[in-house]
Amino acid sequence: MKALSLRLLGGAFLFTAAVPLFLPETATAWATIGGSLNLNQRDFRIFDNFSDSQSHNNTTEHANWPGYTEIEMACWKGGAEWGSRLFGDGSGDSTQAGVGDGKANFNFFWNGEASGIGGTNDNINSALGGSSGGVLAYTETPISDGWRIRYYEVWTWHDGPNTVTNGIDMQGVACHELGHALGLGHSNDIGATMYPSITGTGVGQRSINADDQAGLQQGIYGARDDSTLPRIADLSGSTAPGGTAVITGANYTLTANRVWFNSTTLDGGQTGGEPYEITNLDSTNGQTQISFTVPSSGIEDGGIHVRKGGSGHDRLSEGHPFAIGSVDVDSILLTGPATANSPSLITYNWTQAPPDSTWWMYYSKTLNGTTINGQPFDLGDPYFELASGTNDATGSDSVSVFVPPGVPSITVYLELRADDGQGTTFDSNALSLTIQ
Repeated sequence: MKALSLRLLGGAFLFTAAVPLFLPETATAWATIGGSLNLNQRDFRIFDNFSDSQSHNNTTEHANWPGYTEIEMACWKGGAEWGSRLFGDGSGDSTQAGVGDGKANFNFFWNGEASGIGGTNDNINSALGGSSGGVLAYTETPISDGWRIRYYEVWTWHDGPNTVTNGIDMQGVACHELGHALGLGHSNDIGATMYPSITGTGVGQRSINADDQAGLQQGIYGARDDSTLPRIADLSGSTAPGGTAVITGANYTLTANRVWFNSTTLDGGQTGGEPYEITNLDSTNGQTQISFTVPSSGIEDGGIHVRKGGSGHDRLSEGHPFAIGSVDVDSILLTGPATANSPSLITYNWTQAPPDSTWWMYYSKTLNGTTINGQPFDLGDPYFELASGTNDATGSDSVSVFVPPGVPSITVYLELRADDGQGTTFDSNALSLTIQ
């Protein structure tokens, strides 16, 4: 067993390595510890045996992190920061523009609570009593068959989510330690999350920087390939048990896709780390949509991921929030192409809008979210009207859009609005369109 630890030295918290680090020939800052996590080792969990009250202060739920508060949410966000893209819309942390900055072919899978500290390869975070000798936390490796992280309770751990002014910030330290768990060593870049020492409380370590990204991409998993790595742009339909939900995104395989959920299995071993899977799912609409029936048992609130068919680091998508029993605000089902040439004529279709309602098609360059007539939309501001019309008696319609010649390569996002004539606005799932 190897261990990488975080120590207190000379008033600063120092991460000291108890193992040799492997430096890439071109590296000037980041380092690796050797090895990588395969798709069967992407889970991480927490055993909440933290006794100080500051680790259980945050009792406010957040829609982007459903099902968890307190130190659990802090740990979840610490791992999600290493994700290939923003987790959901990235919101929920006041110190960051968005959570999910890895930009590599890598995503952790948060699987919630564990029932014990587990063994050294069970992928569990937990508190540890006794004298620390100046150590804050440490990660036990090798990582190829799992890891374990321990946090000394002699320190006061804070759960955030706002800036921590005293004690130790769980989210920041978890982000650093989970960087070891995925295969990174210490960096010589003073601004990096993986730098050996920190000042203050560790809040600054919540957000990884360019050197951390370079180590993740160049040293271990490869830079994110937006033409192959699956992604989730939106979730629509019903998330109630037995309901039909639709994932909209890109880069799914025609067959053999899987959807991962947080599992209700609770133990301190490897079993509790396994996701609940729906397997053998086909994609539709140009490999941009996956429909599934929400399980009636075995899953819990948290996040979902898509694992497309095949093997390799570029198979698992970033996470998206999933809350059981709700009906997503995106009640209209929009379908259409994910790519188009310039010039070309493309057609979009939709169903499930209010009958005989007025509709508008909008587009934007971002998915940062905005509100239109009191209804939350996925599109960011500014957004622009592309077309409008009236739905038929079944709440369905279509529109053909001409892409003129000379349009440069660009990706935009489209979303449909429909008003029922009584002051209520409905919206669709968002679709991406890449003009080639």
